Amino acid sequence: MKLSKKQLTDIAESIDAGFICYLNAETGEYIEMMNNDAMSNYGISWEEEEDEEPGDFSHQWEKELYDDVKSDMAKIDSWEHAIKIEKPESHESFKIMERFVDEIIPDGKLKNDFFRALSRSHPFRNFNAIVHNCKYREDWFAFKQNALEEYVRAMIDEYVSLHLNK
Repeated sequence: MKLSKKQLTDIAESIDAGFICYLNAETGEYIEMMNNDAMSNYGISWEEEEDEEPGDFSHQWEKELYDDVKSDMAKIDSWEHAIKIEKPESHESFKIMERFVDEIIPDGKLKNDFFRALSRSHPFRNFNAIVHNCKYREDWFAFKQNALEEYVRAMIDEYVSLHLNK
């Protein structure tokens, strides 16, 4: 399956923002959804029975959101080959940060500061405190976007090789 650069970019941006993307491995169609914790804040669950009535909605937009999400969930459930793509696990995100420091930051004090930040407790917070206050901030965003696109592509390729190339 071949995704366009825009599709790959959009999926990577969505998972970076905390959404989950479901990709139809046969058609390339994808739907972005809130994560399960966010959905539960609106009384939405994959496990709801068909005849269950949703709770009272205090605003019209809540009812519309509920209806839209339930419609998307039904569509995803109808796909024979749906790939669930979520943000990388923390150890994978940590490796992206390490690669950035190793490949982009030149040797010197700043590189040492980054590696020291990554070796202490709260490495994500420490890394962000440095990267958002240095001249490599935009390089970080580009590097992370590219790494997330590679991650998405790898997930798709793995799924296709396991389930569609039999």
